[in-house]
Amino acid sequence: MSNGIDPSDPSASACGVEVLRFDPAATLDLREATGVDGEYLWPVPPLHMAALFRASAEHARAITLKAEGAFGGGLTGTGAATLAAVCDGGPGALFTGLGLDLECYGNAFLHLVTAGPRLVQLRRLPAITMSRFRAGFLQRVPLPDGSQKIVTFGPDEILHLREPCPLGRAYSLPGWIAAEGLLDLTRAAVAYNAAFFRNSAVPEYAVIFEGMQPSDAQRVEIKAFFRRDFQGIDNARRTIVLHHSEGQKIHFERLTADAKDGDFLKLLDAARDRIISAHGVPPRMLGIVAAGQLGGGGEVTGQMFIFEHLTLAPRRRRMLDRLAPVLTRLGLTASGAEDADGAPGRVAFMPLDLTPPD
Repeated sequence: MSNGIDPSDPSASACGVEVLRFDPAATLDLREATGVDGEYLWPVPPLHMAALFRASAEHARAITLKAEGAFGGGLTGTGAATLAAVCDGGPGALFTGLGLDLECYGNAFLHLVTAGPRLVQLRRLPAITMSRFRAGFLQRVPLPDGSQKIVTFGPDEILHLREPCPLGRAYSLPGWIAAEGLLDLTRAAVAYNAAFFRNSAVPEYAVIFEGMQPSDAQRVEIKAFFRRDFQGIDNARRTIVLHHSEGQKIHFERLTADAKDGDFLKLLDAARDRIISAHGVPPRMLGIVAAGQLGGGGEVTGQMFIFEHLTLAPRRRRMLDRLAPVLTRLGLTASGAEDADGAPGRVAFMPLDLTPPD
């Protein structure tokens, strides 16, 4: 509904109002969907994003590096001790954990524990367990017996931290989401090659009988051989013996083409370069040295400078902006790291030390 006019009203077009109708199926991945009892559904399931975290060493390392670089240095300023006193596990652990959730899922959830009007503790609730509702927030904690522990929170008990996202919905997408397809491809390629080597690096075969009909016992034995005695590294190069009469033939037909190791490695390298580009992490920060680079100290310092000012510093500023209500309750004020040690009650996150090693 726009300007008090119902788009379903046929008279709307007669009033000169342009009515836009969207195909729900075409916008399924972009719309904000609601589930049972007003739950806002994640646009990408957090379990899927957690699986992608394990799919690529570069992806996982980039997420960890950004979280550690932005918040692992702890707090600075005259108000640092006041804020640290209410951080569960200490400010470094708390904000690095929140940073990991922001980088991996695009969302993080900070529990504000109060005793009456007083704020007594800040706790990180893992984003993979959290959901937003119209009436607040809900946490689902898996238990060892397969059940779930359900905990509900009011809207004022949780501070929902979000990465900047063009969708503007209940949840944000992480900044690396454009590389999601490459991460899926990397995971599939690695799983395929792992299965290939588990099967003794032998592709699929079809056993073809000519001039004879195999008995049921032969069928069972052949299947059992390939499933039990032929798979795995320990069973490599084992031999199956099949008997046949004169004039009959048994041969094996390959069902898959040869896989080239070079193509597989090229695929991983191409995906790697685009994944780290999506993260905005310089290659040298991940231990990657491209051909033609000298790898000198000046090059590393330059990449660290770019990483600090274009990737890490904005994340610290956004975190302090979102923490403004919390800081106000503690009588603190956010500031830049350069002036955090001056006026009383100032607090900031410690930046990277860009002093050259020499």
